[in-house]
Amino acid sequence: MPTFAAALTHRRPSAFTTWAGALLALWLVALFAGPTLLAVTGVALNPHGHAALYAHGHPFVDARTLWAVPNAMDVLSNAPLSLAGLIGLLALRGRVLPGATQAALRVFFVGLLFTGFGSALYHWAPDAAGLVADRLGMAITFAGALALAVAERVGQAPARPVLVLTGLAAALSAVLPFTHGNVLPWAVVQFGGVALIGWTALQRPAPGAIGVRIGALIAWYALAKALELGDAAVFHASGEWVSGHSLKHVAAALAAWPVLAALRAQPLRQNAAGSGAARA
Repeated sequence: MPTFAAALTHRRPSAFTTWAGALLALWLVALFAGPTLLAVTGVALNPHGHAALYAHGHPFVDARTLWAVPNAMDVLSNAPLSLAGLIGLLALRGRVLPGATQAALRVFFVGLLFTGFGSALYHWAPDAAGLVADRLGMAITFAGALALAVAERVGQAPARPVLVLTGLAAALSAVLPFTHGNVLPWAVVQFGGVALIGWTALQRPAPGAIGVRIGALIAWYALAKALELGDAAVFHASGEWVSGHSLKHVAAALAAWPVLAALRAQPLRQNAAGSGAARA
């Protein structure tokens, strides 16, 4: 007779397929009917995904120029994102990891690296075209994060198709607001993807899991979104020293911490460890 844990493990891929299928269906509805749905509901969003811009034309409250850098705090606060991606890629070298997990981690860290650059470019001169560069980096990061969560809590087999399909859907969704004025697919990718990662956090570790604390990753992401929503409130509460959006970038970078912690606990390959010892 199978144990309760074995029964849960057996049901998990089926439950994941149901959740993922529902998310894909919702994304397809947003893809083909997004502008119509927004028109029917009376929601008017600019290409940045906001209802209105500030008087200075920036979608975020802090538009100060410092050291000749326009919108300086929102630009410079992206450095931790790229730094986290670089540290992660270096930590990956020589690690013994399951194949799908390694692929997801590489995409996740590359996404962070490019998100830092793309977001800095966008905040330097905010416009709809720059926002595409910002979101393309985020699309790569989302794909890696979701595939990693699946590898950790569902299994290695479904993680690879999730990585590819999420990457394609997220990249397309990042471009659509600029080309077609359709922001709903991006909203589905962002919030639906996080919801799916939240579901994986409630599951037991799958075979080959490296111990990523998915709940901690989601907590940092939730903090980042809260800071983004409280952009102006944080700016005024801090005496106009720092805005919520600038702090959002730092919180988003810290979402890499539970991933890095699990990665650094993994063993090195023998040849990598031996060459390292020889150099020492």
